[in-house]
Order: sequence, then C-alpha cells, then structure tokens
Amino acid sequence: MTRRLLGAVAAVAIGSTLSATGGKVNGGGATGTEISLRIPDEAAPAGGTVQMKVMTTEVTPISGGRPRFSYSPSMFEGVLGFGMMASNGEIAGAAIVDGTRVQIVYDGTSLLTGDYPILTVVLPIRSDAIPGWQTAFTLDNSSLWNYSNRGPSSARISPGTVTVKGTTSISDVIPGEGVWPAGTVVTVRGTGFDDRTSVRVNDSLITADRVVSPTELQFDLAAPSEIRGLKITVSGAQNAATYYAYMRGITKVASARTLLASVEPIFSTAQRTRATLAPALAMSGGQYEAVALQNPNPADVAVGLSLRDADGTVIYETARTLAARERLALEASELLDGVAPPAGSTIVVTSSQPIDAFSLLCDEATASVVPVLPLEAQR
Repeated sequence: MTRRLLGAVAAVAIGSTLSATGGKVNGGGATGTEISLRIPDEAAPAGGTVQMKVMTTEVTPISGGRPRFSYSPSMFEGVLGFGMMASNGEIAGAAIVDGTRVQIVYDGTSLLTGDYPILTVVLPIRSDAIPGWQTAFTLDNSSLWNYSNRGPSSARISPGTVTVKGTTSISDVIPGEGVWPAGTVVTVRGTGFDDRTSVRVNDSLITADRVVSPTELQFDLAAPSEIRGLKITVSGAQNAATYYAYMRGITKVASARTLLASVEPIFSTAQRTRATLAPALAMSGGQYEAVALQNPNPADVAVGLSLRDADGTVIYETARTLAARERLALEASELLDGVAPPAGSTIVVTSSQPIDAFSLLCDEATASVVPVLPLEAQR
C-alpha cells in the first residue's frame, strides 16, 4: 500500500518503487511474487473499436502498477483512451504514449479486486482492416504491480486476440462517471446499431433503450447509479460488444512541455469541489509539478487555483473555466500564469461543481511521471 509523507511527498507507485524524493524519480525491481492476469478476446468490424480488458483470474489485492504494452499499427489507428476504477474511487494514473508503445503509472488508496478490470484500453481498428484479420494484445513482461503488502510483483498474462469481424462495437459512453439519478439518459456511441440491437447493463439497471442512429443508442437509468464501471453489453446481429464505462475527457489545451504533452491523465478519483495538491518538492533541471483536471459535468465549471506557502499564506491566485468533459494536464506554472510553486507550497483547486483533480511529478530528462492523489484522498 502506498504511504505519502505530507511534508515531502514520497509517491510509491507499484511494480517498482517510483519515489519522488527531492524531485528525483527512482525505480526498483520486482520482489518475485507473480500474479495471474488474462485479457479476453475481442472482435469488432473495420472502422470500429475494441475495449481491451486486463482482468485478474481471481480476486487479487492490487492497488496500483506500472503496466506497459505496444499495439500493432497495421491493425489499430492509435489509442482512444484508458479506464480504471477503484472501489473507493481513488486512483490517479498517467499514460505516456510514445508512438505505438504505452507506459502507464498509477496508484490508489484501495485494493482493486476481480469485480472490475485492472485496466481497460480502447483501440480503434483501422478502416482498411480486412475481415478475418487477427492480432494478439498483451502486456510487456516488464509490467509490474503493487500486490497487497508483498511489494512490486510481476504477472503471468494470458493474451487476448482481436479479430476483425461483425458489425457492432462500442467507442464511448456519456456520461462516463458520477452518480446520476433515475431517468438519466445515457448515450452509447459505436457502430452497427439497428432495430435488432439489444442492450444489457449490469443485468437490470435500465428501463428503456432505443437506437438513435447506426452510431448511437440510448438507455434510461432505472435507479440512481454510478456510471463509471457500468458493464454495458450491446448485442447485434453478428456479434456482441462489452464495454466498461469511464469518463473520456477532451483535451483542448496541450502543455508546452514535451513529456507532459504526450501524457494522458487517467482519472478514477472521487469528484470534489476542493482538492489540495501535495506540497511541492524542490525541483531541478527538467523536473516540475503538473496538475491534471477533468470536468465530468454536462456544463462548464468555474475553477479557482490558489498557490499557498507552507504556512497557508496565499502566494498567487487565478481562475479559469473548464468546459463540459474537458480535461487537461498542464505544468503548474502554465495554470498559474507563469508562477512556479516553491518547495513546500500547495495548490488548492476549488470548483463550482465537483471535478476530478490530482497532481503529477514529472522529469523530462528521464521521461518519468508520478501521479499523486490530492491530500483529501490520502486521509
């Protein structure tokens, strides 16, 4: 389990010990414990999408990790997004995308179990893919996991096979997170929807479903429900697609930092109207603190950012608007109008509606990123 020192953050992030001490990011190795993972087979038509799901073979206490994978560019056009979920809603992650290779670092305050995939990855299949084509999807052997109190652990992985076939696929679910009341209309986007299409959501959570177009269908919630993690299965005439819902934010502003511009923040945090980001470390060279924010609400949200000294004195304050579904990952100084957080200072994020927020410790020289949950999640 991760423990953080509130005065000088020590972020321990699975698989290896990624610690931020004095602003330097260090790595360690596996302890020898091996866990068992499987990736189910998936199928979708050319131009559709698949959601790959990394599952445990049994209930396994995993609180974070450092998985890596690569994908076939002859089959896939890129990566659309990443999903994770913790039972207490407290995970912060970052995916570093380098061409067809992806490295993910994430950490949480609760242990994940077999109720939900450890990781989901949405991959778009090329429109020129030939029906019948197949490719394997797996994680690199260098992937590591934080298994209970045993420390960094490797995994034995059963790969999944992706086949180009059928007509039905799911690419996104809106809204993707938050507790929504009965009667909320949930939109599923994808391909191949028609009057033969049926929908199942956690077996019993919907009252109605209807096809809006070949690429969109909707259903109504029968009871107040947390959307993130809903298991949605859409069955068509030729195949079925299963998708675990998560919020896929829209990036409108990219960081000027090369590393940070290649990072996709992965949010599975409890939504808050106030988030205190851990005290800044002493940084040097290409090291810096960044802030990740996401607005899961259907309307714009007013966000305030207050930089405070160790004694709570306000150093600088600013505000911005976060559009509906907007996400960002920017260096702290990019959000604070050029003001860099001094060592020991905190950033307090406030918002007019609950949003997702955490910080990132970045090192351009080593291409390292450590996500850190807000202090409110660590108590």
